Amino acid sequence: MHLTREEEKALEGELGPAVRKAYEILVALGDMFGAERLIPISGAHISGLSYRTLGDHGVHFIKTLSGARFRVPTTINPIGFDVCRWREMSISDEFYEKQTEVLDIFRRMGANPVCTCTPYHIHAPRRGEHLAYAESSAVVYANSILGAMTNREGGPSALAAAIAGKTPLYGMQVPENRKARCRVEVLFTPNHARCSALGLYLGATLGDAIPIIAFPERPDETCLKLMGAAMAASGSVPMFHVEGVTPEWKEAGEGEERMAVGVEDVEGYIESSLPPEVDAVVIGCPHLSPGELAALSRILPPKVRLPLFVFTSRWALESARDAVREMEMKGARVYADTCMVVSPFLSPYRRILTNSGKAYNYLRMRKFGGHDVWIADAETIARYLS
Repeated sequence: MHLTREEEKALEGELGPAVRKAYEILVALGDMFGAERLIPISGAHISGLSYRTLGDHGVHFIKTLSGARFRVPTTINPIGFDVCRWREMSISDEFYEKQTEVLDIFRRMGANPVCTCTPYHIHAPRRGEHLAYAESSAVVYANSILGAMTNREGGPSALAAAIAGKTPLYGMQVPENRKARCRVEVLFTPNHARCSALGLYLGATLGDAIPIIAFPERPDETCLKLMGAAMAASGSVPMFHVEGVTPEWKEAGEGEERMAVGVEDVEGYIESSLPPEVDAVVIGCPHLSPGELAALSRILPPKVRLPLFVFTSRWALESARDAVREMEMKGARVYADTCMVVSPFLSPYRRILTNSGKAYNYLRMRKFGGHDVWIADAETIARYLS
């Protein structure tokens, strides 16, 4: 990979050991994928920061890079608790201290401390901007819905890119690689639950192949957000195109393969008859926007009969304070900074209801609790909570 003289100096350690380590990561990644050079990025988003997933070895790795400062605007993923309500979540003192140490490191390095999986709600990248995002749902959203350009980075490579302000030129950073490989005809009317299930089905079916999708009716933005998050969770699809909707669909092509998806293909993920009882309901994977918080507050019953946990960013919580207050008066708990997947607080609840295909995919895994999980749309969940 060709490096400029400045990049060579960084790789040789002239800008300090942390910057050298960052460039070693980026050069190794570029060599692996045949990148010709590094390109500047306008922002980075780093994942894997919950102490639940990092552990002590992960904290040690972060410390080896903590002497550097981020050169581009950098956001970070949810951590293991709400920083204002961690005791309410029954977080141990040891977990709190370890997690706070991680958060303090990233603050000193210059990260925006709003811990969220939806950085695009806070600052929406423009079409064509080069990014280094490590959160899979944010990667799909940025590429597909915004037309920005990012590979599906790992936490370490996004961290290195934030330090360098650069990333290798390969994959989704190259326009030719963003073409559709498969055309998907959806044969049912989209709603949030069906789009979550569709994302799970397509991720498992397509692997990393980019689809262009034709819906019989235009899906709303939340449908696309849930579908993309689920698609990235069950597979490794880096982006999708929706005919007549997403910014690059006209350049995407038709793809060489064809497939049709009916309700019967996705209904296995959705419960047509919900269980008589669940232990908790979780919504907000990915984090809810202010508009989504307001919409949820309107459909909830006057008093929810089960534990209801809603997840969002600190920014969105402050932006939709009235909606949050209304939900909590109805019995919900609205948490910022964290989510149901990366926080240990959900451990006592075995049977979970959600509207999120991403949460469905991860919460059923043993390392995230091995929960029993059901998917339903928000309106069905609201009736279930009555």
